[in-house]
Amino acid sequence: MDHRTFIEAILHEENNVPDITSNDVFRLEQELEILRWIHHLKNSPPFLADILACNFIFDYIKSEIIYCSPSITHLLGFHHENFTGKTGMGKLIDLVNPNDFKVYNEQIFPKDLQYIKSLPHEDTEGMTFSNNFRMQYSTGLYKTILMKKCFILHPETRQLLYEIGVLIDISSIKKELSITHNIERIYRNAEVSSLIKVVTEDYFPEMHDSILSAREKEILSHLAKGTKRKEVGVKLYISDNTVANHIKTILRKTHSQNIREAIDICKMNGII
Repeated sequence: MDHRTFIEAILHEENNVPDITSNDVFRLEQELEILRWIHHLKNSPPFLADILACNFIFDYIKSEIIYCSPSITHLLGFHHENFTGKTGMGKLIDLVNPNDFKVYNEQIFPKDLQYIKSLPHEDTEGMTFSNNFRMQYSTGLYKTILMKKCFILHPETRQLLYEIGVLIDISSIKKELSITHNIERIYRNAEVSSLIKVVTEDYFPEMHDSILSAREKEILSHLAKGTKRKEVGVKLYISDNTVANHIKTILRKTHSQNIREAIDICKMNGII
C-alpha cells in the first residue's frame, strides 16, 4: 500500500491500515491534511459552485494539479477534469493571456519563490501571494482573474511540496490592464487576524520597449538619475516647454500620476 492509499485509508477510518514506516513524516502529515481539504471541498453543496471561488492544489513532487474544484466550469467554461493530472497545468496556462503570463513567469513567480524560501520555516505558514491576470473563457473572451495562494515547503530541505490557492473572477471591479502583485503576512491572535502587505507592485503587460519614443526614454532616464527638468533641456538642447510636453506624453502613455510613478513603472517593465 503506497502513502496515498495509506492516508486515504486513515481518512475513511478503515480497519485494515497496516503499520508503515515513513522516512518523511512531514510529507505524510501534509498529504493527510491535503486529502482532508479535498474531501471537504468535494462535499460542498452543488449550488455553491456558482459563487464559490475555484480551489486548486498543485503537487510539486508529482508536478501536477491534484485537485481543481468543479466551480472552475462556471469560472472558465471548461470541465474541471481538464485541469487535473500531468497535463492540467499546461491547459490552465494556455488560457492565460500570453503577455500576462510572461510577466507572471519571468517576474512575479520568481519573486514569490525567492521570498518564501528566504523565510525561516516557522514564518512561511502565514504568507499569502496574490496577483491578477486575464484568462480566456470558453467563448474566447477574457476575464480578469485574481489568484491568491500559499506555499507548503519541507521544513528541512526547503523543497516546495504544495501550492494551494483560489481563482476568483474580479472582472466587474478590475477594469485596467495592470497586474497587481502582493505578498502579505497574516498575523493571528485569539480574536482577530490582520493582514500586512510586505510587497505590492504593479506591472503593465501591454507596456513594451517601443511604447516610448527614443527621446522620451532619454528624458525619463535623465529624470531618473535626479536631473532637474530645466537641466534636462540644457543637456539635450531643447526648450523647457518641449521637455514639459514630453513629460505629459510620458505620463499619458504610462498611465502615471506623476513622473516618479512613471520612472518606477518603466524601470519595473524594463523600458529604461
